[in-house]
Amino acid sequence: MSTDHLDYTSPRTFSAKQRLLLGIVPPVAATLLKSVDATCRHEIRGKEHWHAISQKDTRFLAGFWHENLVLFLCLKRNTGFHTLTSYSFDGEMAARAVNQFGMKALRGSSSQGGMAAIRQMSAAMRQIQAVGFTIDGPKGPRREAKPGVAILAARTQLPILPLAATATRTHRLRAWDRLALPQFFSTIAVRYGKPIPPPPDKTKVSILHTSKALERSMNSLQSELEEEFGVDPLLSSDVTT
Repeated sequence: MSTDHLDYTSPRTFSAKQRLLLGIVPPVAATLLKSVDATCRHEIRGKEHWHAISQKDTRFLAGFWHENLVLFLCLKRNTGFHTLTSYSFDGEMAARAVNQFGMKALRGSSSQGGMAAIRQMSAAMRQIQAVGFTIDGPKGPRREAKPGVAILAARTQLPILPLAATATRTHRLRAWDRLALPQFFSTIAVRYGKPIPPPPDKTKVSILHTSKALERSMNSLQSELEEEFGVDPLLSSDVTT
């Protein structure tokens, strides 16, 4: 569900070819992914952490790795969950795909208008319960936390819920993030971790400490989940980009 005074659009002007692709690719890709997801089984670990933070009507931030974005589209479908994408063509493509799954993408860039994105997210947190970040996006390095979510946590004094996800059978794109695409009849699993407290202040030292604590937690959760389901993300089959 959209909320007032939040920016869901890109200020960029796209070419005729890009507009054509934006009109075709997201709905077609979403239809294909939904057909795959209909055959998949969903497993949830760490439910107690999700319930403890969400059932109290507590507002919170959520962090997950960029490679798991598609898996979370399946897991959080039709929840009104909010995330952030850039103003770029790729960001617009992602935003439209997110919309196809009953979620919303706020707009901003970590390289252009970064503080505007932080302000958007801060405004969103006054209206909705949770906003999710791909915390190593948009360009990596893979599984290394950027400071954006810790900066937002410092501004809002909200906790960060670490998330991990995997699938037993995936294709992985030959991109920096090794984006995971679930295959038919796979198990898609998510693990929620213990919330990370916000930085006590807005200093660089506090923000870095929180960012590194989140990174360690998410990598630990990811490793535990991959070990449980016998997944080696580096050995999954490739799809050329």
